[in-house]
Amino acid sequence: MERRTFLKNAGFAAAAPFFVSNGLFANGSPNDKINLGLIGLGKMMSGHISGLLYDKSVRITSICDVDDERLSFNKNRIESFYKKRGESVAVKTHKDFRNLLADKSVDAVFIVTPDHWHAIISVLAARAGKHIYCEKPLTFTVDEGRQIIDAVNANGVVFQTGSQQRSEASFREAARLARSGMLGEIKQVWCNIGRKFPVIYNWAAEETPKGVDWDMWIGPAPMRPFSSNLLPFLAPSPNRYSHQWGAWRWHYDYGNGMQADWGAHHFDIAQWGLGMDGKGPKYVHVFEDQNRSIKSDTRNICYEYANGVMVYYGQPKILAERGYPHGSAMVTFVGTEGVATASRGGIFWADKPSLRSGKIAPKKDFPYVCEGHKDNFFNAIRTGRPPICPAEIGVSSCNMCIIGNIAYKLGRRLEWDWKTRRFVGDSEANKYLSRKNRGEWANIA
Repeated sequence: MERRTFLKNAGFAAAAPFFVSNGLFANGSPNDKINLGLIGLGKMMSGHISGLLYDKSVRITSICDVDDERLSFNKNRIESFYKKRGESVAVKTHKDFRNLLADKSVDAVFIVTPDHWHAIISVLAARAGKHIYCEKPLTFTVDEGRQIIDAVNANGVVFQTGSQQRSEASFREAARLARSGMLGEIKQVWCNIGRKFPVIYNWAAEETPKGVDWDMWIGPAPMRPFSSNLLPFLAPSPNRYSHQWGAWRWHYDYGNGMQADWGAHHFDIAQWGLGMDGKGPKYVHVFEDQNRSIKSDTRNICYEYANGVMVYYGQPKILAERGYPHGSAMVTFVGTEGVATASRGGIFWADKPSLRSGKIAPKKDFPYVCEGHKDNFFNAIRTGRPPICPAEIGVSSCNMCIIGNIAYKLGRRLEWDWKTRRFVGDSEANKYLSRKNRGEWANIA
């Protein structure tokens, strides 16, 4: 069975109304603490745990990973923290996420696994009635997005994509400026993304460490021998998560390269500012960029929208020309009446003092209440208010990453229909919109 079978051919459903019933909380009331299950205990989850432990409105009660060492370390970490605060919490451990999802005491899950697992776990979590916070990029293939949206809407759960730049004031201000009309007509958006496209690596096989369920780590993806490049060993105490990031991001079988790793963030902001949430471009272009310093790979990608707006890789020369003071910019909107750019670390800049004042009447359809990204998720659970980056948006932003990789692979210009999520008149390109799942995971439907 192909992933296109796993991910039904239904179109994007309109966002279902959000609701919160007492039955969706293990403690019986939305006013009680939200019990959290954490799936995937790698380097990224370590950062999430650091913040979640200090949030007294939630409680980590269950964790899951394929590695016994990670499970033991995090169980002790979490329980010890709560004990010091005077709370007694016995954290359950699982090596199969399905057992965690079957636990009726868990209200919501954080999915922080390698990318090839995001869709299946999200779908099964929604069917289990769990609210979901899933890291970006939301999907591994385009067709996976359909099933996520259908499952979330069918089961009335809250879904937040981990595109936390939407909750950072700098990016929100740049997007707000673009949508306000203060920049004039937007002509270009520049997304400064690294150029590490996925390839198939042939690392030397290593002995699978004791306590690691390697078959479960691989899951629906093609089987390969264990490699610590894919699943790095924990660092020695006390800095257990100071090891390198997993290189699965750059491996064609498990990740979609820098295009998805950082592109999922920056393309998301681009679409937000363009008012294209849940939609997408009309064309994706591949062209030779002779200005690149990396001569070994001069191909570049850009996206063209139906109204003529172009989204490019990199940083526009106009920033230096107009005195941009901060070095590298991450997302830049170029309009007929001004330029605005934003980066992490609270960096926001516009080329006119009047555009930096913040005195812009926000459009009614643009959310500008600044709160933490996880706080936004938890508040959506409690209040029924839609989260800032639900499944429909996470899917559409991720689709840009995926179709860009396909265009790069084929080396040519492609026409994209974001409504049908298919390339127009291009059967060769459409073959890459899905992938066959391995083993028992082919039967998930």
